[in-house]
Amino acid sequence: MILKIAFRNIWRNQLRSWVVIGSIALGIFGGLAVISTAKGLAKMRQDKAIKTYVSHIQIHDSSYLAYGRFEDVIPNEDAVLSYLDKKSELNYAKRLKIESFVQSAGGTSGVLLNGIEPEKEKEVTNLAELGQTGNYLADFKRKPPIIISEKLAEKLNAGIKTTIQCTFSDANGFPIVGGFKVVDIYHSSNARYDEVNAFVRLEDLQALSANYGVHEIALLLENEKQVENVKTEIEKRFSSLETKSWMGIAPELGYADKMMDLVMTIFLIVIMLALAFGIINTMLMAVLERKKELGMLLSVGMNKRKVFWMIVWESIFLALIAGPIGIIVAYLAIHFFQQVGIDLSFAAAGLRSVGLESTIYPYIDSIYYLVISVLVILTSILSCIYPAQRALKLNPAEIVRGA
Repeated sequence: MILKIAFRNIWRNQLRSWVVIGSIALGIFGGLAVISTAKGLAKMRQDKAIKTYVSHIQIHDSSYLAYGRFEDVIPNEDAVLSYLDKKSELNYAKRLKIESFVQSAGGTSGVLLNGIEPEKEKEVTNLAELGQTGNYLADFKRKPPIIISEKLAEKLNAGIKTTIQCTFSDANGFPIVGGFKVVDIYHSSNARYDEVNAFVRLEDLQALSANYGVHEIALLLENEKQVENVKTEIEKRFSSLETKSWMGIAPELGYADKMMDLVMTIFLIVIMLALAFGIINTMLMAVLERKKELGMLLSVGMNKRKVFWMIVWESIFLALIAGPIGIIVAYLAIHFFQQVGIDLSFAAAGLRSVGLESTIYPYIDSIYYLVISVLVILTSILSCIYPAQRALKLNPAEIVRGA
């Protein structure tokens, strides 16, 4: 009986009820929209970083990350590669990385020369997809090929087929000079990365530098959830090497993810507080407007406990109607923009500076829908306690006489 009365009561003033339902649904929609956009930004930045330059795991000599010296190559490279070849769940690419001074007829700049194996690198990074011409370290007749970024090309005033001279020092400090021909120009989502990285073939850089080792072995796993397990296995097998996951190599990515969770938690609390005050205000108005009705119910024998639960159920019914509306609309909007993306091309330059694309694809874990549904119901119950208590303080005799 109480449930039936409570449900009918919310439709006695339809305008007020629909305003409350609309505000709750809008709050849920807005919360999920903001969360999905923020999570989409964080996930895109993480995925782009992993696929472009970080990878899931990197293996180095124990001194390389600290000093980055020419001679800090992986000492037991063949044993490591033999071990990795047996693991079907991952791909790897080895790299020789040398700090160099590059110059062309149009300018000069400092870069990090990355000696790579083109076919192996395709399995780990998306460098081959970022080029303008698709040459991807194709051979030239007279000089070895090099890929530079669009940003570096502007600084050097260089283009396809431009000859670039690279100068660096060996382990003894003696200068080494080599010439390369630009065969492709790449453009990634990270402007800072583009500015300081150029790519040549590993065999060409090894021959020029007379350094036939590698500084880095990058791994990309099929299942990201296995990163820590694989990292631990490699550390146990090759304890003299330094093995780091992407969270250790680029801690800002993991930190940003944790910060995002914290910010989203705070954001949800703010939304629930706003929702709570809206419900309190509405239910309090409903109680004050229905003093005569509530007084009559109390005077004819309805006990205060039933009056209390009648008001509580009115709030719950409003939340149960508004919640699914907000969640369904949010789900449809998020699903739509996951397919087409949100175009932020007006801020493309700023987004690229922090490693983001100008098109954002919202992303949200399914658990958020359940969490928000539970929070809305709990907030509705807690919010109606004060108005229900006000109703219990009404004096039936005074109200009836006043009527």
